Amino acid sequence: MTQTLQNKIESIINRNPQADDREIVFLLKRLLYETELENSAVREAKNMADLVAENLHQFKGETIKSDLIRSGFENFDTLFGGFRLGEFVVIGGRPAMGKTQLLINLSLNISTTHPVLYATLDLSDFLLTNRFIASVTEIPANRILQHDLNEEQKNILSTVGNAFAERRLFISDSGNNSITGLKMICQKQIQENGVKVIIIDYLQLMGSFRHRGNRENEISYISRELKNMAKEFNVCVIASSQLSRAIENRLGFEGKRPLLSDLRDSGAIEQDADKVIFITRPEYYGITEDNKGNSLINLAEIVVAKNRNGRLGDFYLSRDKDFTNFRNHIEKKDFTFLVDRLLEIEDSPF
Repeated sequence: MTQTLQNKIESIINRNPQADDREIVFLLKRLLYETELENSAVREAKNMADLVAENLHQFKGETIKSDLIRSGFENFDTLFGGFRLGEFVVIGGRPAMGKTQLLINLSLNISTTHPVLYATLDLSDFLLTNRFIASVTEIPANRILQHDLNEEQKNILSTVGNAFAERRLFISDSGNNSITGLKMICQKQIQENGVKVIIIDYLQLMGSFRHRGNRENEISYISRELKNMAKEFNVCVIASSQLSRAIENRLGFEGKRPLLSDLRDSGAIEQDADKVIFITRPEYYGITEDNKGNSLINLAEIVVAKNRNGRLGDFYLSRDKDFTNFRNHIEKKDFTFLVDRLLEIEDSPF
């Protein structure tokens, strides 16, 4: 043990004479974890020619190594490139928009190909498990909780375990909402279960001993730590985030579409994130048609507002009537131009 580390340990013990044993142990664990991170942070520089050659091999299909993570939503994967290892992704939305449901669907989709850790700071593991079961079986979550099931639904539930046995999905509801505690949990899951995707619900429920009392600085620190964790451990970190109430004061279809400036508590979130994705339900605000007259009933608009590795834009996901799942939405094509063209051909003398 170095003298510096020993002094830090003694300082923690001496500065907290009123703290109970659990708090002292937590502070010591945090110190040891941060020390380990400092020691592992030094990496050898890499030759650019070697990096280019490695990437070219991947493009040609000569190696199976890939950092691509498909979300399971075709429009997002095709238009915006899905997710990638090393990315920090923020999914923002106002309450009741479906952030947690979207995260659950992403977890179920991704865990068929990559190990996923779902860290819930909002729901207990019991309630979250109930939401996952509802999503897989399409049985309303409230009916499962209230044991209000018909015989067909009971039969479906009896076989639901098979669906989860095919997935590599891990849940953490440790109740420890500190960024340091979360990083320790993540590191353990990465080492033991090979976790590649970490989903956090949600960012504003996290805290830090640093900057306590200054929420903006605290969230900025947490955001940067999540970005560092994604890069250092080469995992994809997806965190949901609350948005400010500014949306509620804006009018019209365009006004209800979230903006980067709506991210709550700190501008550092949009700076650190590789992707910022918003979810909104126009129907919730009484908007049932878009500007072209298309129905918005049972649709969620997904807005890709920041994308370091691709394009920006938006698309829709459809949801079932019981709000157990989001699905790919197939838009109706406008065939007017085709009809006009057929009429032109019919009228042509040739």
